[in-house]
Amino acid sequence: MSVNTQSNFQLLAFLIADYPPITSNQVLYVKYTEDMQAATMRMEVQITDTSTGMLSELVGMERVFISIGDSEAKTEIGGDFVIYDIQDRKNVGGKSSAVLMLCTVDFLNNAANKVSRRFGKGQGKKINDIVEKEILKDLIGVTDNRIARIEPCVNNFSFVSPYWNPFTAIRWLGAKAIPATKGSGKASTAGYAFYETRAGYNFVSYDSFASLEPVTRMVVGHEPDELEEEDDTGITPVSSVKIESSVDLLKGLNLGSYSSNVMTIDLKDMKFEQHPFSINKFYDEILTLNSGAAPEFYKGFDNNLTHTRIMSKVSDSALFTEGTYTQGFTKQLSQSSLREKLFYGKKVIVELISDYSLEIGEVVQLDIYKGGRDRKQDFANSGKYVIGKVERTFKTTSDNMTTRLTLYTDSDGQES
Repeated sequence: MSVNTQSNFQLLAFLIADYPPITSNQVLYVKYTEDMQAATMRMEVQITDTSTGMLSELVGMERVFISIGDSEAKTEIGGDFVIYDIQDRKNVGGKSSAVLMLCTVDFLNNAANKVSRRFGKGQGKKINDIVEKEILKDLIGVTDNRIARIEPCVNNFSFVSPYWNPFTAIRWLGAKAIPATKGSGKASTAGYAFYETRAGYNFVSYDSFASLEPVTRMVVGHEPDELEEEDDTGITPVSSVKIESSVDLLKGLNLGSYSSNVMTIDLKDMKFEQHPFSINKFYDEILTLNSGAAPEFYKGFDNNLTHTRIMSKVSDSALFTEGTYTQGFTKQLSQSSLREKLFYGKKVIVELISDYSLEIGEVVQLDIYKGGRDRKQDFANSGKYVIGKVERTFKTTSDNMTTRLTLYTDSDGQES
């Protein structure tokens, strides 16, 4: 990726319903957001209107097409949206302005669709097939070119949606999905992420991010030099970094991510079972971004005397495919909460000005250095991170689009 601290904002097209095209002079503010936990893209655009008076006619639900390019026109962001809200309407001195809140058509269809039906009829279907075919394509109407990556699952499933919207059903299935690459044995890890990028929808396991190579190396405080060594070329300079959260211990205790016990009763034969879970027994089998030893405080949970969360589940194995489902049942109930907690364990915010090539779901290498004269590397907070949120903001006062990235990692970095 390239860095350009001058103007990196080009309004390529901006159309609202049947009104005349919006020009760059009318755009006061733009915010573009991709969020792995929200499963959609959104935009906020503040525009001014002094000639046609069209702002006063907008009521919501108008179709919008907007395309924005970076300074080198290599990457475009935007697309087809719908106005779901109009905020901050003003009319000062005969000049009107308003902020248009935009969401995708798919997201609007999802919010308006409450489903009560069975998915995976018969003996059940692979979870990835339910997500792609029965929900995304059949329910929402997503076309093949909007499916970016659907990772195969090993387990079959069948369930009845209790008036959930489609995205809620997908996230619920994600906690129970086990990647086919690891199978349903001891090393299986339940937990999938569902999100949308410019290329389309993704339904992939948290484990899969560990095998991705970094798309760029970010160095905090790096200043490019014409005489820099070859290893330093291609570095993405980061102006500021904020380690917002290193480990949310209380959240992990509440979720039962470290030590929990799941008590189940099967309606098929009224069989009662307990599924104790300890992070120390499973951590070494989990694929992490930065391979290393388990955190020291995990040793405090290495006992079967107490559990931080007790959960009860009523199941009916007669509704599901036998074999794969029952083999992975403990993982689905216990390890999925651990995997998601680990994935979002450490949260780092970085800010930079660059092109638009980076997007959520990509892995980056982040190098952070300690304060002081010798600037030793902070290995614990450096390492591989996944981009979990992208916020790009343009203001006419600064004449460029800044980028704010929220990065997540499931493990501390290691000294090489």
